[in-house]
Amino acid sequence: MTAHAAILAPDSLTVVAPARGRPPVGLLVLPGLALLVLGLFLPLGQVLWMSLNPPEPGVIAPVAELTLANYARLMRSDFYLGIVVRTLWLSALTTLLTAVFGMVLGLSVWRARPSVRGMLLVMILAPLLVSIVARTYGWVVLLGDKGALNSVLMALGLTDEPLRIMYTQPAVLIGLVHVFLPFMVLSLLGALDRIDPSLTEAAATLGASRWHVFRHVILPLSVPGLASGTIIVFSLSMSSYVTPALMGGSRSGLMTTFIYQQFSVTMNWHFGATMVAVLLAATLALLLAVVGWSRWYTRQWSLAR
Repeated sequence: MTAHAAILAPDSLTVVAPARGRPPVGLLVLPGLALLVLGLFLPLGQVLWMSLNPPEPGVIAPVAELTLANYARLMRSDFYLGIVVRTLWLSALTTLLTAVFGMVLGLSVWRARPSVRGMLLVMILAPLLVSIVARTYGWVVLLGDKGALNSVLMALGLTDEPLRIMYTQPAVLIGLVHVFLPFMVLSLLGALDRIDPSLTEAAATLGASRWHVFRHVILPLSVPGLASGTIIVFSLSMSSYVTPALMGGSRSGLMTTFIYQQFSVTMNWHFGATMVAVLLAATLALLLAVVGWSRWYTRQWSLAR
């Protein structure tokens, strides 16, 4: 009866909805937040704390005795700065090569027929089903002094002695590109799949060459995927240990192998923590730079349209 009255005379009646408390949706975040704090922020905080301790193995200093001596030692040494620069350069080169090869593979998958696209995706993603150690050992067998590559070159008479490929920076670069290439391809495919095919068709209809279509249509629209792939590959390359250790040896001269030596061999945890802090700062700096550049480029391209 009251329902009919409310419908017939809405101005004379006021329907009050029953008060209900909001569901505790925020409580669902607490387990993940607690895991993030315990598994990431607390260990990182401890590493940063150790880097501010005196450069004496086994000494944990109170707050009043914290020092920047470890950072000063790093900045004053050409040897340690060389390790940092070498790691940054190798990671940047790995990112650049994976971006080039990833764009080629991504465009091939994007333009392929559905049946061929599935096969290409399986071929690109299949290496992710194998551990990094197994994939890296495959390159060790291939590029070693008695590996398949040197055996073929010597059998063809192109060289009299095995080429020194393993335990060099080019070998580490080959391994890193191979390991992290699928991540770049996946990031680019996510951006390419969001491009409206009618845009490329319209550009081609108006007489644009394939290069101009790629330069002025595909590349600008794939910048978000390129930026995310750059962040992923560069971060993983900076922190990679298995591939540099197996293909570059203990003398690869990269930050990860040096950090391992400081923590496990010389037991100088404080200086190792300093290198970890520098590695983290360099990675975060690149992340912010790439995100800023991506937003700026996308904004400029939108204004130019």
